Amino acid sequence: METHYEVLNVSETATTEHIKSRFQQLILRHHPDRQGTIQQDNDQAQRILQAWEILRNPTTRKAYDEELAARHQHRAAVINSEIDLDDMEYNEKALTFSLICRCSGIYAITENDLEQGIDVVCCDNCSLRIRVLYDVVEEE
Repeated sequence: METHYEVLNVSETATTEHIKSRFQQLILRHHPDRQGTIQQDNDQAQRILQAWEILRNPTTRKAYDEELAARHQHRAAVINSEIDLDDMEYNEKALTFSLICRCSGIYAITENDLEQGIDVVCCDNCSLRIRVLYDVVEEE
């Protein structure tokens, strides 16, 4: 997925002034009023506007940068195994699923974690990580 920085073709350390300059250049080039009704340019203009709206404000830019850092860290994590949720032990009182690690530590994940889309769990005793495989069931 393309980041806002990539949309504007600037580095993550670019100044707000540089980002603004690139925004102005790109929006002039891709704006539908200048290009007619080419859908591709219209879509690109929307992406350019969205990127500018986030990156122009220091508060929203900081939050976006933190989100990007978390995504990079999540991708960089080595997953040692994938385990089906059905193979984990369920504790009804704690609402957690757990599995014993080969080091005798425990992998534990809560129902709330799963509902929030968190599916990678680190052992509480070593550095191994597992990805918990599960299907989302929507309640009616």
